[in-house]
Amino acid sequence: MTIRLSAAALAVASACPLAAHAAGATSAPIVLAAAPAEQPTVVITATRQSQRSDELLASVDQLDREEIERAGPGTVLDLLARQPGVQVSSNGGPGKTSSLYLRGANGNHTILLIDGVRVGSVTSGQPSLESIPLSQIERIEILRGPASAMYGADAVGGVIQIFTRKGEGPALVEAFGGVGTLGTTQLGAGVSGSTGPWSYSLRAAEYETDGVSARKGPYPARTVRHNYDPALDADRDGFRSRTLAGRLGYTLAPGHELGLNVMRIDSRNWYDGGGYNARGGADVGNDAVTEVVAVESRNRLAANWQSTLRLAQSKDESTGFRSTSRYNSKQEQLLWQNDIKLAVGSLMLAYEHLEQSADSTTTYTVKSRDISSFMAGWNGAIGNHLLQANLRHDSNSQFGDKLTHVLGYGYRITPQLRASATVGTSFKAPTLNDLYYVGSGGYHGDPSLKPEEGRNRELALRYDAAGTRASVVYFDNKIDNLIQWSGLFPIQTAEARIKGWEFAYGALLGAWEVTASLDLLDPRNEATDKFLARRARETARLGVTRNFGALTVGSEVFGSGKRFDDAANARKLGGYGLVNLFAQYKLDRSWQLEARANNVFDKDYTLANGYNTLGANVFVGVRYLSR
Repeated sequence: MTIRLSAAALAVASACPLAAHAAGATSAPIVLAAAPAEQPTVVITATRQSQRSDELLASVDQLDREEIERAGPGTVLDLLARQPGVQVSSNGGPGKTSSLYLRGANGNHTILLIDGVRVGSVTSGQPSLESIPLSQIERIEILRGPASAMYGADAVGGVIQIFTRKGEGPALVEAFGGVGTLGTTQLGAGVSGSTGPWSYSLRAAEYETDGVSARKGPYPARTVRHNYDPALDADRDGFRSRTLAGRLGYTLAPGHELGLNVMRIDSRNWYDGGGYNARGGADVGNDAVTEVVAVESRNRLAANWQSTLRLAQSKDESTGFRSTSRYNSKQEQLLWQNDIKLAVGSLMLAYEHLEQSADSTTTYTVKSRDISSFMAGWNGAIGNHLLQANLRHDSNSQFGDKLTHVLGYGYRITPQLRASATVGTSFKAPTLNDLYYVGSGGYHGDPSLKPEEGRNRELALRYDAAGTRASVVYFDNKIDNLIQWSGLFPIQTAEARIKGWEFAYGALLGAWEVTASLDLLDPRNEATDKFLARRARETARLGVTRNFGALTVGSEVFGSGKRFDDAANARKLGGYGLVNLFAQYKLDRSWQLEARANNVFDKDYTLANGYNTLGANVFVGVRYLSR
């Protein structure tokens, strides 16, 4: 088991050991980068090709299945909220509208991929991370830093890629069930394996919680309707999700495989509406669907040439119940990628076509757009020199052509220690909400907005050895035409600048696994010298795990500095420290008991002004895996 520690967490722990130890506003663990194994892990997201972690020039963390199981119940957002370089805001408990800020970039500056397929809302530009359960996931890769040269528009802050669980070998049956405080329950079961040329995986899960009241106190009088009933906003606002996921593969011949991937998440989320929920004396909320369907052909055309052809569709749909709102997004994607091993390094050549469309109760002047892209990349090593180069051309039907690049150079000072420097560009087209949204109360978009453009510089020093991993990274990301909503409409900042330091450490110290990270961030609007909203200047994480035979115990610590809730820096949100504890006990080779206590010191803190977060909460469960 691997827990990740952060320097920031160490700082918090030393200043306030108990408060720091109470880390866990969510049902997920604070997990930094996994403690290194004897053999380097292999990641894909950094370059779109398989690459050893000890040869990377980019900042990437990988969360494996062991860490995901340790996270307890909850969603992807709960787990990501405790990772290095990640900050979140949430409108009140599990399943509520949330934003993830990767390296201080905006919430819609991070691309979410599920098995390579882009997922998210076309109208808001954000993926619904708060509704995606952990039960279907094999691993998660987090790429920090601009990646438009590999993934196109929106990758200003980075990329999060989810890999679902595959089947191989004899049939494997698994099941999980658990209960917790706040009326929380989770159930799941699955079967996977392979026989002859076929491989298969099928899993279903349900997660439900009563949660807490989304609002922290009543809505301000100026924001509510005449029929506002504060009692409705004082009750708990629950969340429920039901998931079905499957993978089917068929090997035509050695090196030639066809695959079908399907995932569907149906969720219901209750919220406080400030008067919108008073119709008929009942709460309102929304029903949401996240769906991914992909067919793929992977073919080894030569000993050194791997071709991947993928046709996919993703949906992000939200429909109000006891209200009339509807926001449905669809993204249809075609990818042909060729990975070619050369005498020196590896070459990637690809074509990608993306069609985005929206169907909504809001009338958008433009409801669809398409992007055609050509990209090339090369990475390799020449002696002690590590090199990466990526170039991408996007042709956007609404905003024209854009060229982005990444250039990276690294040098192995010793076999374990390497230094690197990277420069890259990124861009983001305004979302449909940014441009055309018209809502009640005077909310409206601005059709004159320009695309955002980023320029990033990065320096890093990384150490990888058996049992120990450490890194220091400095980055400076300048973003022209940054879009932020201020009050009723979006405003465009001439230039924002997000710079900072990342410190990370992971080691096996005797019987203890220890991880730590410290993020120091300076996210500013250069024109006003104000801090970007809801981003703390310092965050720290610390994790410790130990095995006692069949028993594994661990603790996670998280600390955050103060932030401002608004672009004008008029509303301050205080800093906080949290602690989680967890334990796992193997009854035998197939059965395991699990327990988790989050925010054990019941810290009261705020991630978005006027909205609640979870206090102390506990969850216990039992897991079965046929052997």
